Amino acid sequence: MFDFRFFRVAALAAGIFVSADARAAEILMIDGMSADQKIIMVRGEIVRGDDSTFFDLTEQAEKAIVYLESPGGDVATGLSIGAEIALRGFTTLVLEGPGCHSICAVIWVSGVRRYMGPRADISVHAAYELVKKEDGTVFAPVSGAANASIGAYLNEVGLSREAIEYFTTARPDETLLPITPEIAQVLDIEVYLQDGSETSPPSDRPTPSQLVEVMTDYMVLMTQCNELIEADQGFLDAQSKAAVKVAYDTFDERLIARLFSHQVQTAKVQMSEEGQVRFCLRTEENLRAHGKNTGITGPSFDCGLAASETETAICSSRDLWTLDRVMSRVYFYYKRMANGAQASAFLNTQRSWLTRRDECGGDVACLRERYSSRLFDFGF
Repeated sequence: MFDFRFFRVAALAAGIFVSADARAAEILMIDGMSADQKIIMVRGEIVRGDDSTFFDLTEQAEKAIVYLESPGGDVATGLSIGAEIALRGFTTLVLEGPGCHSICAVIWVSGVRRYMGPRADISVHAAYELVKKEDGTVFAPVSGAANASIGAYLNEVGLSREAIEYFTTARPDETLLPITPEIAQVLDIEVYLQDGSETSPPSDRPTPSQLVEVMTDYMVLMTQCNELIEADQGFLDAQSKAAVKVAYDTFDERLIARLFSHQVQTAKVQMSEEGQVRFCLRTEENLRAHGKNTGITGPSFDCGLAASETETAICSSRDLWTLDRVMSRVYFYYKRMANGAQASAFLNTQRSWLTRRDECGGDVACLRERYSSRLFDFGF
């Protein structure tokens, strides 16, 4: 993990904190904590041409953290900088201080990982343009074209409909809308909180989409996959109900209902495209990736009778339990369907596969590949 205390010292040493009356962004790069990591500082108003400066620096950085302090600025330039960050998979960071506002917030949300201090000042408003009247006075109407560009861009970044509306709602003459850790959570924006040297991951503040994804995955395992994975049905039912309760207790029920409807339709399409076996394997793995228990307590065989290095490795790896269970179900299904010469040939191919599997010994990656390739042989 990057040490942000070092960042503060390095930033001061680099002299990047320019005077408050600077009219253009100061864009500089310093070394990070490792040889292949850089820190790109962006501070001040973002004006045309700043994206070219930013791009030139990114060419020198394989990995980078982009630190932001800006009141905003030119929309097209900001979107160009944000797109470069997203394409390169850079991290973005806003700490306590002058903050990150308007198009700067769009740049910040472009990071593949977004960090913010718990009291960071981040805010947004609708894009506008300055128009000079005949009498010399200037007014700032909302720019429909600019906001459409921002909305389309935020959709590509993966922000929710609620987040896009939030980013483009406040008029120039209205108070900017803040993005606090709590508001980011409601808007489905995953954020890492950086409080001194302590980092709090997004999993500490699950978003509505994350909660809905978990409750949908549990329902899918229970209704579509349990014949394959043979998990405890009562356990899955209890986990599903608990996930539903957390989602509806935490967020507005209309939002959860809308997200759930969308997630169910997405799951149907994915199962149709991937096939039931691959879809169920991925769903179970996805729940475990979220730190959830799926009720799978071991592979298809009794680990107390494990007699080889391979069987011991399977019993020791949760990643292989479900694969082994699914393989067992698929094998016995085809065995029942086969007859005569087909049955004999099928048994020979399975024995050959078991030999190839056991050649992996205790190599879990090798075993995963063997199981996956055998499922492919079965047409999955």
